[in-house]
Amino acid sequence: MWRLADGELHRAAGRVWWLSGIWLQPVDGRLQWLDPQKPLLLPGNGQVSFPGPVPTGSLHIRYRQGGEIMHLAGRGHRDLKRLLNESGLPGFVRGRLPLLYQDDRLLAVANLPALATNPRVAGHCNGCHQPAIKV
Repeated sequence: MWRLADGELHRAAGRVWWLSGIWLQPVDGRLQWLDPQKPLLLPGNGQVSFPGPVPTGSLHIRYRQGGEIMHLAGRGHRDLKRLLNESGLPGFVRGRLPLLYQDDRLLAVANLPALATNPRVAGHCNGCHQPAIKV
């Protein structure tokens, strides 16, 4: 990483990425998703939507804190850090990805259908997060 006056240059997966503005601000918190039929606005991080049948129970969005575990069909329990490493996703994006929880169970990682606890959820997680972008 190379810090400059208006942003940062990052190198990941053989590419150079320019980050500025909101991409340099941390996101955190827990947002209750009271009506998953409607998009949920994420402060400083765009919005998330769930097209299709919504899982039952109390749904909320969180961000990575470390130590998250997912149960994936056919793979058992895996720590999220390892799964994100396997996905090849650049490190600077990982902390900004919304995590969908049902009560205290991690169901899915937005926009990564391979990281969902069941195929029904996976089919609706691809493209469900629209990050805030300023040009």
